[in-house]
Amino acid sequence: MHDVNPPPATLSPAVVPHVHVRVGGCDIAIPIEQVRQAVPLPPQGLTALPRRSGALLGVADVAGAAVPIVALERWLPLPTEGDEDTGAPRLLVLQHADALVGVRVDAVLGVKAVAAGGVRRVHHAPDDSELFESVVPASAAAPTLCLLEVARLMRLAQAWCSAAELAPPVSADVVAPAAQKPGCGTQRFAVFLIGRERWAVPVAAVQQVVPLPATELALGRNDRTWAIGQWRGRKLPLVDISEGRQANDRQTAPWMVLLGQGPLVLGLTVSACEQFVDLAPDAVARTPEDALLAGVILRPDLGKLQILDVDKLFGLTPGASISRIDPAVSGPRSGTLPSDATEPLPYLVFDADQRYATPVEGIVGVVEIPRQAQDDLRQGLRAILAWRDQTIRVVNLPAIARSAAPSDPLLAVLVQAPGSTSAPIGIAIRSLCDWLPAHSARLSGMRMGAMGELGLINAKGAVDDHANLVVVDLAQMAYLLG
Repeated sequence: MHDVNPPPATLSPAVVPHVHVRVGGCDIAIPIEQVRQAVPLPPQGLTALPRRSGALLGVADVAGAAVPIVALERWLPLPTEGDEDTGAPRLLVLQHADALVGVRVDAVLGVKAVAAGGVRRVHHAPDDSELFESVVPASAAAPTLCLLEVARLMRLAQAWCSAAELAPPVSADVVAPAAQKPGCGTQRFAVFLIGRERWAVPVAAVQQVVPLPATELALGRNDRTWAIGQWRGRKLPLVDISEGRQANDRQTAPWMVLLGQGPLVLGLTVSACEQFVDLAPDAVARTPEDALLAGVILRPDLGKLQILDVDKLFGLTPGASISRIDPAVSGPRSGTLPSDATEPLPYLVFDADQRYATPVEGIVGVVEIPRQAQDDLRQGLRAILAWRDQTIRVVNLPAIARSAAPSDPLLAVLVQAPGSTSAPIGIAIRSLCDWLPAHSARLSGMRMGAMGELGLINAKGAVDDHANLVVVDLAQMAYLLG
């Protein structure tokens, strides 16, 4: 996604984020640069505007602007069947040039990145009265979307609010800058309800908003990174940033915001997708000392709005490294390795003093190590952490072929010996690197002097080309350490 003015240089101009809404039984996509705001229906209703006919519902007061609201279902033969559990109706304020118009929608369902080459024109007769002439074909994340022609909607409805009329009068001896437009000098954010808190996320970091995928490894509901999930074959950490950890299951957080930073992604779990806002930097109270916030702002329509610092979030989520992919490399994820003679179990690749692989069986969680426990580990003292009402002992990974000093411990892999009823043990690592699906790697062995036989995983062609990684069965190690 991108800001309104200007778009970031990292986004390909061939990819345009679209807002996915539903009106009746019709799924509609609107380019995000033409979506100014999504707001609830005014509790007092719309101001009626007497007309002989047409689709104009009335006029709404949106941040001081008298915006005409159009009902598409009055104008077009839209199907009426649809999912009744999609949320409360909202007003979507659309902008084109300096004009604003609103449409009533039954639900705002998320954001979809649309490649220009993926749009298909289906209405080929020249007709300037056609509001939907192109579609975005269905995908795993969304049904077929009809593209709304916003400029045509305004022209055909002959109803809009000129944003230029909202500006205060300027004296004749003052020359306004030529680039002065609504939103100039502001940054666009998507507002999400996360638990009971409202967070504003820069749209430049948002790749998609999708239903929460199935979780593959639970890491603890009291932890910020509470699970490992998968989206389109890509492993990623699921993160809950609410203060009370109230957005870490499908009931409280049915949506996942896919945030990107370079080659990494993480899934931010949210309770609801609310609207878009444009914020001026000088209107935000900065909080440089906070672990996650870039700042806060108080708005009459939203109350307290917390501004997420995406860089800080990735810095606190080392597990995002498992999402790294190299699209130029094909490998076991695309089935190039035969399934015979490969490991039937998935493996987790992690970094301690070097990279290792461990079967995921026996792993019950991966959590961040508290600062005090990190210091205790570095000093060789007894380290503990709290997890699910248990006190967990944390130990460094025993030396295998260590040729350098142990790296700083940031995460603890919580493992439990097969059949054991005792508390898990935490084994300190630096970061998660990758997830090797079942039948994606081969297991071999080699003898290393007095250390005896060691297992080796070979996942050549996978992310970072994992060749001959030493296998450390952390569950068995928990049995020995326990």
